[in-house]
Amino acid sequence: MKNSRRTLAATLLFATGAIVGWPFALALAIPFVVEELFVPGLDQVASGARLPWIVGRWKRLFSAGAAASLLFVSTHLNTSARLTFISRSPSSE
Repeated sequence: MKNSRRTLAATLLFATGAIVGWPFALALAIPFVVEELFVPGLDQVASGARLPWIVGRWKRLFSAGAAASLLFVSTHLNTSARLTFISRSPSSE
C-alpha cells in the first residue's frame, strides 16, 4: 500500500506542477516513470513472480495517471466555463 500512495502522490504532484506552473515540468517525471516501470528497487521479486509484479506496477502507474488526468480535466473545464461566462457577459456601452 505504501508504494501505491507514493506513486499516486508523485503522479499528482508532477501533474499539478505541469498544469499550474510550467508545462515542461512534466518532463521531470520521465525518470520517475522509468524507475516505476522497470526498476525493482527494494522489492524482493522471485523469478516466477516477475511478470505479475511488472503488470501490477504498470496498472498502478496508469491508474495514478488516470487520477492525475482528472485534475487536468477539472482545471480545463473550470477555465473553459469561466472564459465562456466572461465572453457572454454584457458589455457596457
